[in-house]
Amino acid sequence: MRHCGKGIKEGVELHIDHIKPKDLGGKAEIENGQTLCAQHNFHKKTLKQTETGKKMFIRLYELAKKEGNNEIVEFCTNVLEVYEKMNINGHIEWKR
Repeated sequence: MRHCGKGIKEGVELHIDHIKPKDLGGKAEIENGQTLCAQHNFHKKTLKQTETGKKMFIRLYELAKKEGNNEIVEFCTNVLEVYEKMNINGHIEWKR
């Protein structure tokens, strides 16, 4: 399976990927494998990092709001709006 349908004919590098990552208990078995283009494989690998980042900016936003630090509130708002615009980690709720 190729997520986006692109491959060698389109000049796209393909990666063999674990559907369930090894660090989460995924096994090196055919049933746990898929083919992804380099872009989608990179995107998949960064999701946990972006989750951590979004949570950090939410905490910083809440602290700055509590302290009345409008400059940091505005900065965090701008960053968190990019998360929303790009539909990244929508399952992590940001309460303005």
